[in-house]
Amino acid sequence: MTRQQMIHVGMINSFNVITGAATIEQVINSGVNVLAHVPEDDELEYIGLMIYYFSENEMFEHCGILKKYMDDNYFKDGSRKVKECECEYPEIKEYVTKTICSKCNKRLFR
Repeated sequence: MTRQQMIHVGMINSFNVITGAATIEQVINSGVNVLAHVPEDDELEYIGLMIYYFSENEMFEHCGILKKYMDDNYFKDGSRKVKECECEYPEIKEYVTKTICSKCNKRLFR
């Protein structure tokens, strides 16, 4: 795989993980396990870079999906709209892409 292909695959994989079209596990097991972002890190910064990349490559549908994702999940100041779990001892009954505490039903972040 060329450097350009690796960057592109990383962008597509990250897009799919962030938007919920794929799980980290699916990407890791795919044989093309390259990501353009660090999962659960400052996702908003990576999304901005991804929008720039996709717009430069005229992949405007991807840009629109990421912008909608940002609008749905972040306030204009960059803070998350989803309430973060504040339980001292969170309980987890099911592991999914966006794991929530089974006590308070709020999202767990790393």
